[in-house]
Amino acid sequence: MCDSVFIKFVFFIINRIDSSYENSFLKKIIDFIINAFKKLNVFYENSICGHTMKKLTELLCNSAILGFFFKKGRLSRWYEESLFFAGLNAIVNFPSKILKKVYLKFEDVFLESKIITLVRNVLSRMEIIAGILVVLLMIVPNDRWNNRYNLIIAIALLALVFINTIIQRNWVFNVKAMDFTLVIFIITVVISSIATFFESVNFLAFHITCFMLVLATVSFLKTEKALKTFIEIMLMGVVLIGLYGMWQVVTDAVAFDPSLTSIEQSEGLPGRIYSTMANPNNYSQILIMTLPFFVAVIMNSKSFVKKSIYLVMALPPLISLFYTGSRSGWIGLAVSIIVFTFFAQKRLIPFIIAGGIMMIPFLPSHVYYRILTIFNAEGDTSSQYRVEILQTVFPMLKDHAIWGSGLGTDAFMRVVDTYHQYTKATPLHTHVLYLQIWIEMGIIALLSFLWFIYRTIKNSIICMAESTKEMKNILIAGVSALSGVLTIALVEYIWYYPRVMVIFWVIIGILLAGISVVFNKNRKLSES
Repeated sequence: MCDSVFIKFVFFIINRIDSSYENSFLKKIIDFIINAFKKLNVFYENSICGHTMKKLTELLCNSAILGFFFKKGRLSRWYEESLFFAGLNAIVNFPSKILKKVYLKFEDVFLESKIITLVRNVLSRMEIIAGILVVLLMIVPNDRWNNRYNLIIAIALLALVFINTIIQRNWVFNVKAMDFTLVIFIITVVISSIATFFESVNFLAFHITCFMLVLATVSFLKTEKALKTFIEIMLMGVVLIGLYGMWQVVTDAVAFDPSLTSIEQSEGLPGRIYSTMANPNNYSQILIMTLPFFVAVIMNSKSFVKKSIYLVMALPPLISLFYTGSRSGWIGLAVSIIVFTFFAQKRLIPFIIAGGIMMIPFLPSHVYYRILTIFNAEGDTSSQYRVEILQTVFPMLKDHAIWGSGLGTDAFMRVVDTYHQYTKATPLHTHVLYLQIWIEMGIIALLSFLWFIYRTIKNSIICMAESTKEMKNILIAGVSALSGVLTIALVEYIWYYPRVMVIFWVIIGILLAGISVVFNKNRKLSES
């Protein structure tokens, strides 16, 4: 193969590109920009702002209060040593252990089969299979999508992990990676569906689908390499829905919809694109949860060519985000950028904020006018509608704050319909994720969810300091994505559309898997 004319030709082209780049005008420009940033960095470090940020960072790092919230706790160790965890882990992994004993007894016979060998080899790279399935989940148009496909994908991945736990060595269902606060939240979800089971069964299926996906994800993303491969494949799907969104922009395929946007406050706004999703807000939420991973891949790439490819790939989804007309999405993007910058390079935050403000006048007119409507809530029908929803649901919350009204929007709508309606029609949901969890499942569900999010972010931050540079960038991307979408969740019920809900829990799975990889690696190093 090394003597192949084609291979020689390919290497010749690559070498020519590398050599031409080294002597090119483009390299001189890039070197100039890098040197300019280095000088700017030196200027910043010696400036009053730089010294102030440095002192503030030291103060925060030495803060006893922040230390309490972000230090390693003992609860996880107590949970992992508890009878409850031992029982849960035994139940989940019991079928695998029984069948694995049978397999190992006849392993020599099985391995004589080329089919079994092929299956072992294919399933050993489950991150590729899972990545392709996530791509399919993103690219299928909404009118051809069935929410049962989410469940099929989750069952398929869990089944493949189950097969791996039998035929592969060192494979188990990674129950330990499922934080105890997530287990509490899962229990509250199930309990909240009991009293309203027939109304809640479909919504319970959505939640169980997501929890199965998380368990599968933390079980097959066993290494840093697997994490990077899965993310890079997933981003292929993001590029495709980004390109489809750009096609909608270029061809004017989406007409202006007055049901989505106030006509009076939408001067020059074209049709809000939605790509393969149900509506523009769903599309923007998917983009917010995935765009930070482009930055991680670019930062982790060792070659200029790969960095350039992923930089170009990030442009269609990024540009599409501005044509969704989603104000909450743009705010979520700003939060993601600030969070990413804070953990990756704190000193750049003032420049990022200043640059963002300076870019506003150069934004497309429809984006500029759409941003201005954020500060005119009184004249914005969307904001007024949300206020009317809150006025409607608060009396209901007082009556159902402890145990909730029942899982799902069907139970919610039935109960809220018995209260005075400030809206013209019965609201489908509260438009706030946290309020929806509280009002459906009760206060314990809300607190366990918030506790889980806090612990996930806390453990991610701890692992950033104890991991490789590449893993740190992945964890930063995950925390940034989570921060952005959870900011959107203050004004949107992001779980109303199941595909957004699934991607949310996929991102959670990536973070939990990353945390597990770092903790396991450090544990092995400490024991050696």
